[in-house]
Amino acid sequence: MLRVCGITYAHSPNYGSCLQAYALQHAIEALNICGEKCCYKVIPVQLLPDYPVNGLLGRIANVLLAWNRLQYKSFYKKYMHYVECTTIRELHELNNQFDVFVCGSDVIWNDSFNRHLGAYYLDFAEKYRFSYAASFGKAEFSNDYFRFAGEKINRLDAISVRELSAVRIAKRCTQKSVRVVSDPVLLVDGIEWKKIASEKKVPNCPYIFVYATHLNDTIKTFLNKLKETTNLRVVWAVAGPRQAIKHRMLIVHRPEEWLGLLINAEFVVTNSFHATAFSVLFHKKFFTVVYGDKMKGINVRMNDLLNTIGLNNRIFNDVPSSFDLSDFDYSCVDEKIQSMRDESLAFLRQNLEIAYQKKLEQNILRKS
Repeated sequence: MLRVCGITYAHSPNYGSCLQAYALQHAIEALNICGEKCCYKVIPVQLLPDYPVNGLLGRIANVLLAWNRLQYKSFYKKYMHYVECTTIRELHELNNQFDVFVCGSDVIWNDSFNRHLGAYYLDFAEKYRFSYAASFGKAEFSNDYFRFAGEKINRLDAISVRELSAVRIAKRCTQKSVRVVSDPVLLVDGIEWKKIASEKKVPNCPYIFVYATHLNDTIKTFLNKLKETTNLRVVWAVAGPRQAIKHRMLIVHRPEEWLGLLINAEFVVTNSFHATAFSVLFHKKFFTVVYGDKMKGINVRMNDLLNTIGLNNRIFNDVPSSFDLSDFDYSCVDEKIQSMRDESLAFLRQNLEIAYQKKLEQNILRKS
């Protein structure tokens, strides 16, 4: 058995982070590498006691996050496989347990989120190590970040990122080849996702599903106009307890329920990368509504994805005079996603096979 260890925002109380971690686990464990199945486990770095906390506000935020993680507990227990690791300092010891290490996906290389932990770049790994669909999550960084990340990323044996824009950033960190691969949620087809989706919270009438990782006047105005145009009920999913309290929306859904609400919606309004990706996967009539320049900041993630698959007309940074509410023709989009999926799985397989060969070589050396 090929023992694979992953590091990502697996235990983040965020629907996209949670489901992409599951998707990469599902994709890797479905592979047969040179006659051996893969056993994939994730490091819950954010739960380790020596995970950095930024001051008093960070401690308060952690209390809220701990409450929010309770909504995900049953999903983690049922679907996810975690490494038994006590502290960040013990990560080096995992080299005795695993044959290969992979970092990604999600915005694990975003310095606003990763607390400058080298673990998110696999700096502790001594076995074969590569990134899968790692994302920087934004378009601009300081020179200090490039010096820090360059040292870490350059140690990887193979590098892949999630967005086209990330190639340019990665190239400032390394001279090695950088591949673009799809987010893990696109590696899993709709049939598999429906197996874990729950319809427990799905209304028995058509509705607009709204998931906003951050609320602003643009998305509020956009939603109000769409609601007036369609006369449909609005169903919200909030992004964490702070947003729930601030906007007095105290309903927090479990990941399976969130997925079911998106799948069954008449329309989807979002500014989330993963809600956009799932909307595409399930052929939804969706609107990705961003704040500011589509090509800057966190917007670049959604803009890159939609441009790649030919749906760049579904991203908005203002409110249109009228809405196109007709069904989309997803046939060409599906072909592009399948091509991305095939190439991405080939990248995964290739690097796992290299790791497997290195495992065999090490076993031979030990016996000799």
